[in-house]
Amino acid sequence: MLNDNAVEFLSRFTEIEDLELLNVLDELPSLSPGGPWLAGGAIRRTLIGMELESDFDFFFKNAEQLSLFRKGIEKIGANKINENEHAETYMKRINGKDRLIQIVKMDFYDSPETLLDSFDFSITQLAYDGTDFYFGKYTLWDLPRKKLTLHKLTYGVATMRRLIKYTQQGFTACAGTMKAILEAVVDNPEVIQSDVKYVD
Repeated sequence: MLNDNAVEFLSRFTEIEDLELLNVLDELPSLSPGGPWLAGGAIRRTLIGMELESDFDFFFKNAEQLSLFRKGIEKIGANKINENEHAETYMKRINGKDRLIQIVKMDFYDSPETLLDSFDFSITQLAYDGTDFYFGKYTLWDLPRKKLTLHKLTYGVATMRRLIKYTQQGFTACAGTMKAILEAVVDNPEVIQSDVKYVD
């Protein structure tokens, strides 16, 4: 995994003061190197200049940290609109837009690195701890090329659903990626896990 100071990284290609991602996060409970962490789509969209229409996915080190974050967003007026065994989704109007805030509770993580190692595609291996960005080994190579490369298959059906979603956003999965997914299922059919709705 790689990491870099987020402000220094982002200031190479944009005006930090106008950055929607950071302006939204300023209104939410604080992140830290020990968690909670923002990960996934909101960071990806910011880095490739896409409209920030995705939800904000937050991950945690433990249940206590998750509970404190939940209390924090409820205190600022976020309303719960959905809940399942994997995540709780809240809505809060911030900077003139309704923002979806997802509290991911399907698992807990020791660090941003262990969090990113759990993600399926390299382009999803993005996290922010309030100071630094964390990237998978190939994230910054695959992301600008809009290339879907499998990092790990844990939830097979969810990964296939996400593959379709990303191809609709202009990402391309080569034959090698398809082969890697099929081989992972052949090696361990339990990874199909059709009941899991992956978060991102």
